[in-house]
Amino acid sequence: MGKQYNKVIKRRRRAAYVAKKKAAIKELVEKSGKTAKSKVAKPKAVRKPAVKKEKPVEAKPDPVAEKAKPVDVLGPDDAVEAESETKEEVTKKPQEESADSVES
Repeated sequence: MGKQYNKVIKRRRRAAYVAKKKAAIKELVEKSGKTAKSKVAKPKAVRKPAVKKEKPVEAKPDPVAEKAKPVDVLGPDDAVEAESETKEEVTKKPQEESADSVES
């Protein structure tokens, strides 16, 4: 326990020393009065006039088209079936005509 107690004593001594030192400094400052620190005048930095850059006019992007619906591309379901039937009829008619022309 001796070492531990020595640490406590050292802390108290140090705290007292610091407190005395602060008090002495505070007294010196109060006795001397307020002294204004003389500031050295620094030359002001001269700025060049700012060159204004013309902002390029940004073109507004065109509005994006809406997504295509399958009905728009392929048409309604009935129309798809009707187109396939008309294609079959067109392909059958020339063959029938050629068969008729051969018979005559």
